[in-house]
Amino acid sequence: TETRLQEYNQDTQGVWGCPRCFYCNSVCPMGVAPLDQITKIKQEILAQKDVPDTRSTRHRRVLVDLVKQGGWIDERQFGIQVLGNYFQDLRGLLSIAPLGLRMLVRGKFPLSFEPSLGVDQVRSLIEAIQQAEGE
Repeated sequence: TETRLQEYNQDTQGVWGCPRCFYCNSVCPMGVAPLDQITKIKQEILAQKDVPDTRSTRHRRVLVDLVKQGGWIDERQFGIQVLGNYFQDLRGLLSIAPLGLRMLVRGKFPLSFEPSLGVDQVRSLIEAIQQAEGE
């Protein structure tokens, strides 16, 4: 129901708090595959038209959008879009600033982004899945 989906859609609580370690599936005595059920609930939440823009839902959408654009994730954009909420969340941006500075100092910050060689294939796969799901 709508009420249950709202309850499950708490930022780091409910279904978004699941780290997807598969442990629950391996120890479940009833054989109901809890992770599979959690995944179904996440898909139901994301399929809603008026899903609140939380960090968890933004994480999923940005991940798909960036992979669709470049064939893999542009890490420079990922943190800014998810944690920084497209430069709207100053606290989120400040939380990743120390990591960015450490990466820059150690020469590990990617200064440019090169799309994957198979970006067209990746994009067509994502678009086919999105069409099949009716997005």
